[in-house]
Amino acid sequence: MLKITPTDLPEVMVLEYEKYIESRGFSYSNFSQRELKEAGIQTDFIEENVYCPKTAGTLYGIHFQNNPMAQAKLLYCTKGRGLDYAVDLRKASKTYKQWICVELSAENRKQLYLPKGFGHTFLSLEDDTNVVMKIDCYFNPEYRRGIAWNDPDINIKYPIDKPILAQHDIDAPFLKDSDCNL
Repeated sequence: MLKITPTDLPEVMVLEYEKYIESRGFSYSNFSQRELKEAGIQTDFIEENVYCPKTAGTLYGIHFQNNPMAQAKLLYCTKGRGLDYAVDLRKASKTYKQWICVELSAENRKQLYLPKGFGHTFLSLEDDTNVVMKIDCYFNPEYRRGIAWNDPDINIKYPIDKPILAQHDIDAPFLKDSDCNL
């Protein structure tokens, strides 16, 4: 059974599958295309990637792919924990530049669904965290984009001041200077 919790960004949702406890331990579904469709999520995921930041304080993002290769994403942790952020990058949206944050962990088993048009960033809170990302459109370097993690117009409140960043995140432009076409 799938429980869906809306967020302040109406199209972004937190998903939780019911946990079944019995004498041998417990079990739960981690993915059900049927249950997603019944909940109104009409996304066909075609690829799954795993990110494994080795150090707490590692930050990925704000990442997205421009149109026509924009991606919907479904994210969850299989080990450790982190903060997952969704940023509305759709210029025509009433929630443009707004963001939400959800803690994902192996323990809470929460998943975050982001439809096309949203940027994504993830901050690891523990060493050796593993985060899984399902996507509905293959990665394409020609359409890959990033926005500066500390963009003042988006103004994400991270719990750290000096995250560990990849060079492409350090070099990412502010939203106002980007060619974001979502």
